[in-house]
Amino acid sequence: MPTITPIKRRDSLILIGILLLAGWMRLGRAGIVEYFHDDAMLATLALEMADGERFPITGILSSTGIPNPPTSVYVMAIPFSISSDPNTAIHFVMLLNVVGVGLLWLIAHRYFGLVVGIVAGILYAVNPWAVLFSRKIWAQDFHTPFILLGIFLLLYGFYEIQQRSRSKILAQIFAVPILLFAFQIHFAAWALTPIILIILWVGRNQIYWRALFVSLVLCVLTISPYLLGLTQTLETDPTRITDAAGRSTASDGISLTAKSVVDTVFLSSGYGLETWVAPDQQTNLQVTYQPFVFAGFVMTAIMLLGIVIVFKTNLRLLVFLCCWAFLPQIALIPNWTPVYIHYFIPSIPAMMLIVGVGAAWVMSQSRITWTFGIFIGVVLVASQIVTWHRTLDFLEINHVPYPGFTTPIADLNELHDDLKDSDDVLVISQGMAWNLHHEVAVWDTLLWDDVACVRTMIGDGYAVFPAQPFDVVIAPDAPADPVANLYQTDQPVQFDTRIGDNGFVVYEWDTTPNWAVASINPIDPILFDNAVQLTGYALSDSKVYLEWQLPQQTKGADYQYSAQSFDANGNRVAQLDKTFWHGRHWCEDDRLITWGALPLESNTSTLRVSMYQLGTGKLVGQFFNAEVLDELGNPAGQYAEIVLDENR
Repeated sequence: MPTITPIKRRDSLILIGILLLAGWMRLGRAGIVEYFHDDAMLATLALEMADGERFPITGILSSTGIPNPPTSVYVMAIPFSISSDPNTAIHFVMLLNVVGVGLLWLIAHRYFGLVVGIVAGILYAVNPWAVLFSRKIWAQDFHTPFILLGIFLLLYGFYEIQQRSRSKILAQIFAVPILLFAFQIHFAAWALTPIILIILWVGRNQIYWRALFVSLVLCVLTISPYLLGLTQTLETDPTRITDAAGRSTASDGISLTAKSVVDTVFLSSGYGLETWVAPDQQTNLQVTYQPFVFAGFVMTAIMLLGIVIVFKTNLRLLVFLCCWAFLPQIALIPNWTPVYIHYFIPSIPAMMLIVGVGAAWVMSQSRITWTFGIFIGVVLVASQIVTWHRTLDFLEINHVPYPGFTTPIADLNELHDDLKDSDDVLVISQGMAWNLHHEVAVWDTLLWDDVACVRTMIGDGYAVFPAQPFDVVIAPDAPADPVANLYQTDQPVQFDTRIGDNGFVVYEWDTTPNWAVASINPIDPILFDNAVQLTGYALSDSKVYLEWQLPQQTKGADYQYSAQSFDANGNRVAQLDKTFWHGRHWCEDDRLITWGALPLESNTSTLRVSMYQLGTGKLVGQFFNAEVLDELGNPAGQYAEIVLDENR
């Protein structure tokens, strides 16, 4: 029969202290938090859901190319329904993880005793890895609290031996659905599925079958949106999963790797943070807390002792705890897919619990070991706190190249405060694809309710002229002298970020700049069925310049455009095919000029311009033209034909 430690009044005071410590670590210095591509894409979907634009049945794409389940979007829609400001969602994630610390304390206290609860709670509150992965809008950062809730209900409902009660029945109903909901937030968490089977088997005599039937129904409902979304994905792209499996498998075959073992040592000890946040500057960061490295390895040693103690006292709990703490890492020792340390975030609480078991045993041996244990504990906690804050000191000041710790949101907030009163904003960056380039999603969400139109454009081949005053932001990753310095003025405003980074440069425009690169020949507007109008052209320096009038934003309208030159005999002389400005960036009445290489011959007489979309999934290799419309709005062909001026 499991031993249950009841919660007394003094325990509530201890819990409050642990939660305050966890809150200080997670909520403190909240501006030193990443807000990068995955965070902003997830924020976009959550904002669209909160605004009632759509109900998603898939999340953002995973690194393998398979869409994630939508549960992460559902969670993030909660803070975004309160405020469109990503900072609100960041604080929501932090508070959610403070609750997670309280849940671990509850599990450890109830099933392992007072001392284990205190030690596990405090160590989880200050573990630098646990704190790092508790602070931003990233699916991996907020699934663990739900997993902890599901585990507690699983233990309460099926592991404890007690009389039937309403709370026990409710625990049996909701435990597995909550875990399935949590596992969907990030694929790596599915490795913990065996812990459900273990507890169900251990508590098989405690099962109320009606409750389990209701639980099964809820499980089906919990996973149904994703099953529907994945089905729709496979209908349009039947090879999506097999292609992803091929990309994930190591190219040189499966072999054994120690990386997941090393990651386990890092996570349990709190050591090695520099390998993730500053991979190119590890030495520079590590020296700031080098004297405390030894303390982290003491943690790993105590964890190994804890495993031995649980083995001697409760073999069933040992299997459960080891599966929770180590099964995901064991599953990835064969490197059948790339291994990342964030795959093992849900295991950190279990590691801290096992450390708590080892520490409690040491302290129970004698007064000397109790005193020694308290001393070691204080040193360990202090070292973890110092390690975390010195890491923040470093990241706040020093630019860290990607894939290290990206620009802190505090620096982005300063620029946001300057832009929020703008009518329109144009961001010039290295790319304009929402699913590939971080500046697109970042600024669209940071300015969601503040600016009517936010656009992102690359530095060559496109120039946009808004119909009203606008600000231009040159991002740090933009090429030098973007758009041939079209948007530069004599009064730039520099927003510095960290030492070694270029920062952001802002130019304010009350009227649109003058386009002097090529003289545009106006034509009668030619309307395509995507509401884009072709209004002019120019031929110069073996380039073709096309002038367009844009409609309102049309997300997902990602077109290519083609310009083909023909001689008087109808023979094609040259052709340009290029990506059109994505519909996500269109703003009504914007004037757009695009250009690209188109070698010209003296006998060129006609220019044909078309727009088309490329097929995806099972339609790869096909293209779908936008129709040209006549004056009555009827289809009139698939290209616009322009007779060239002989004196061009």
